[in-house]
Parts: sequence; structure tokens; C-alpha cells
Amino acid sequence: MSDETFYITTPIYYVNDLPHLGHAYSTVIADVIARWHRLHGRDVFFLTGTDEHGDKNARQAEAEGKTPQEYVDGIVPRWKELWKRLEISNDDFIRTTEDRHKRQVVPFVKRLEDAGDIYLDTYEGWYCVKCEEFKSDDELIDGNCREHPQTPVERVKEDNYFFRLSKYNDALLDLYMNDPDFLRPQRAYNEMLSLLRQGLQDQPITRPSVKWGVASAWDPDHVIYIWIEALQNYITAIGFADDPERFASIWPADVHLIGKEIVRHHAVVWPALLMSAAVALPKRIFAHGHLLAGGERISKSGRKIIDISPYELIDIYGVDGYRFHFVRSVSFGDDGNFSLEEMQARYNAELANDLGNLASRTTAMIDRYFDGVVPDAEVSEAPEEALRKTITSAGPAADDLMKELKVTEAVAEVWEIVRHANRYLVEREPWKLARDEANRPLVAGVLHVATEALATLAGLLSPVMPIAMRDLWTRIGYEGEPRSKAPSPAGNRVRSGDALFPRLEA
Repeated sequence: MSDETFYITTPIYYVNDLPHLGHAYSTVIADVIARWHRLHGRDVFFLTGTDEHGDKNARQAEAEGKTPQEYVDGIVPRWKELWKRLEISNDDFIRTTEDRHKRQVVPFVKRLEDAGDIYLDTYEGWYCVKCEEFKSDDELIDGNCREHPQTPVERVKEDNYFFRLSKYNDALLDLYMNDPDFLRPQRAYNEMLSLLRQGLQDQPITRPSVKWGVASAWDPDHVIYIWIEALQNYITAIGFADDPERFASIWPADVHLIGKEIVRHHAVVWPALLMSAAVALPKRIFAHGHLLAGGERISKSGRKIIDISPYELIDIYGVDGYRFHFVRSVSFGDDGNFSLEEMQARYNAELANDLGNLASRTTAMIDRYFDGVVPDAEVSEAPEEALRKTITSAGPAADDLMKELKVTEAVAEVWEIVRHANRYLVEREPWKLARDEANRPLVAGVLHVATEALATLAGLLSPVMPIAMRDLWTRIGYEGEPRSKAPSPAGNRVRSGDALFPRLEA
């Protein structure tokens, strides 16, 4: 990680529609990672935002009788609203139509020109308006874009300024061979390594036919191609040209989280641009999989549309239930299938039954047997020692996994505390022990250790379920925000009440 700040980014999402489940999935994962590092005392800068220029939005704005700026201004608030609703803790939200972004794009691209990496030539080929991308013949299926098979590509011939991408082919190969962790997971690394071994072609860096964008530094009739301009948000947001001191304290990014469909832009083109501009490369790029439904990618503009919004799922399952499902059910990095049936089954089984019941019966027994105060008792028998071992080992193990971006596995490691604590209570049966006053010290020890488990869970699961775990933290007598390592709960006054996670019927 960076010496001073852990810098994590999501891709800035292209704004031509409202956010769907796929957008929310990757942003929630990024938020969990950011919150996890903050929980462990690390400085974090978490960036997200919106990508707003380009031909697609200009065309849609014209169709609606609006200026492009009016069009995107009407959509962006819904993205910000959803991030707020999902408890996304981003430190900044950048829009590529903001002056702070546009004015810093020009000096960056000027560096490419000064390096001799820009030249004028003619491009003729296919263009997908939905992707805002030039396409080669082998990227088409039956004459259409793979990502947008229902939208025909357009034949384009225009004079463009090109970036000498081929010049950096060998340098990128060296990067990949010497730092295999630069791009993860392995499938993405293998794909880009194969592309580099085939040899890169130079690519357009401006477009004369598009007016909605940032004008180039050397020809005002050309705007910077959106896939060149938008990538720069990662450096313009932290002051690349405006505040070099701040930029130096945050950059390079520790991780760019991206969708696997845009890996080439981020893992080949972006590093080459940075090399040309003499800017340090990000430390790691992670290309996560797609959220699927019925085996097809969820996408408003692609192949599959799910007739339910993130807002509706939040209304049903709550923010924490929503976040938990997408972190727990999909192995981060792989494609994962989504279904409402699985979401409800997991909510009821793991949140309502396992964690919810663990919290409710522990606090209820402390309330009943010890007047609501967590007893100060020590029991050093085998069951207590075994549970405490699970409690103390889960955090470090999960931290190691989270540093490797194995988010799903990290949460699974923490969840072992839930499983073990429930087994422990079933084995110890404090409700039966309490019938005999002679067992009071043992009952006290059992409930003390069970509360230790809840305290650790409240801390370690707070990055996933910030609202519910804050509630659990206060229910077992702590103040403030949950911590990764809780002090002894002895003497805390518990608060029993409504179910932490009410069971949901069909």
C-alpha cells in the first residue's frame, strides 16, 4: 500500500441512464474495502464519480431537446442519491464535466505531445456509440458489438490525432512479466498479456466529429477521445496539475477497481499514457466479474435488464441486508448470478437466524440472569478457549485476505465467529445451566465470551453492514463507532429490543 494514503477508486460510471444493480455491486465492494482499511487505522482516500462527455450523451440530449450539460445534470443527482442511500463513504465524487477535471486534462495531454507520442492520421473502421469505442472486425459478432448486440456499429472515416500506443508495448510486457500482481485476477492478467504479445496498435486520441468534450491542446477542432479524457479522473480528482503537493501525497493509487469489460483501457492504455506523461503507475488494477441474472450480464444498455432497482431491494432488505448479500454471495473477481430467491434465503438464514438470533438470545439472557449488565467472569475451559481462538484469529486472517482484495473470503473468515458462537451456546446451554444457582459463575463466563464474540463481529462486519453493526455495538453497551478490537464488555449495560434483522416472509 501507499506510504501515506490507501487510495482506492471505482471506475467513473458513464452517465446516460440510472444506476443499476451492477453499478451498485462494484461500488459497495469498493466501499467495504475502504471502510475496512479505515477500521484498521489506515488513512484512506476513496474516489468515485461519473463520466459525462462523449457522442452518446450529446445525441441523447439533442433527442430530448436539451443541451448535453442539462441532460447529464438531470441524471447525476440520482447516482449521488443512491450512493448516499447505500452508505457509500467515498471521500470525493468527481464529474468529468467539472472545471477542475477539464482544466487538468489539457496539461496531461500536452505531456503526451511533448513526448512525441501524438501524430495526425486517418482512422477508418467500426465505432460502437454505446461503448464509445472503435472496434476491430474480430471484436464484432454478426456485425454487431459484443457488449451491445442490438445496436449496430457505425462505419467511421475521420482524421484523428493518434497516440503511439505501440511504442510502449515492450515496456508494458516488462511490467506484466516483472509484476504479475499489477493486474488481477489471473484471467484478466492472462488476457492482457496475450494482447501485449500479439502487439499493440496505435489508437486515436481525439475526435473531430464529437463536440461534447474537452478540446485538445494543439487543435481546438478536436476533442479528447472520451476513453483518454475520462481515465484522467483518477489524477485530476487529487490535484495532478492544480495541487502537486496533495497529488504526491496520495498518488499512486493502491488499487483501481474496474469491470472486466473495460480492462484494456485501464490495464494497457492507461499505463501507457502514464508512462508517456512520466507519471507513476497505479500499484494494482483489479478487474471484477459481472453480476449475472439467468446466466447473462445485468446491464441497462446490454443484454439483460432486471426489472427491479437497487432502491426497491433496499426498501425490502434494508441497506445492510442489501450490502451483505452482494458481498457474501458473489466471489469477488468472478461472475456471480443474482436471484431474489437466493437473496431472501440468505437474508433469513444468515442474518435473521444466525447473527440476529445470536445477538438477541445473548442480550436477552444477560438481561434475564444479570440484570442487563455483562458479567465480569473468566472461564478457561476448552469450549471458551476454542471460541476465543476463533474470535482472535478471524480478524488478522480477514485482514490478510482483504489486503489481497479477497473480499468474499475475508467476510467468510469473520462469519466463522457467528457459526462457532452459535455452536458454543448450543453446547453450553446457559439457559439450562441457569436453573441451578451453583452454575452462576459458569453462566456468567459463557455469556461474557458470547458478548466478546458479538463485539468482535460488530467491529469486523461494520464495513459490510455499517448501520446494523453500529446498532449491535450500542446494544452490547459500547459507545461511538465499532472498533476492530473491542475492550472487555464486562460492566456494559446491554439493550435488548426488536430483532436486529427481522425475518422476511415471501
